[in-house]
Amino acid sequence: MLSLVPWLIFLHVLSAFTFFLAHGTSVAMAFQLRKETDFSRIRAMLELSNSTITVLGIAFLIMGLSSLALPFMLKLWGKGWIWASILLMLIVVVQMAVMNDKRYKHLRRMVGLPYMIGGKNFAVEPLASQAEVEAHIKKLNVHELVAVGYVIPVIVLWLMVFKPF
Repeated sequence: MLSLVPWLIFLHVLSAFTFFLAHGTSVAMAFQLRKETDFSRIRAMLELSNSTITVLGIAFLIMGLSSLALPFMLKLWGKGWIWASILLMLIVVVQMAVMNDKRYKHLRRMVGLPYMIGGKNFAVEPLASQAEVEAHIKKLNVHELVAVGYVIPVIVLWLMVFKPF
């Protein structure tokens, strides 16, 4: 069983790379969107970001499953850093989902794209006004996305590498 550990670590790191690569479109969109006013360009950016969601989701699932399998194989469940890592990643998942529902999915609605909120699909609605869209975009806090989506995973990486407790 221990002979599988290097393969699981490889799979875990590979899925993390894949996740962040796929998620790069959303990150780029979040930064670029703050400067955009043209509805067709906003729609294109939102659709590009949405186009990687399947790869992103599969990579995250593999990363999560491998991160749960390894502590069983290595008998690490008694270590605090494992539990802290899991808790921090759960915070990231929940916070990112909430931010996405409140911000980018509503923006999809405002610019005439189909959208999903709370797991429920909604059809295209009439366009919001230019002023409403611009006000919504001004409220988008990219720094919060960076704090949650980058800083917390860096802390988890630190916990995995240095195992402080």
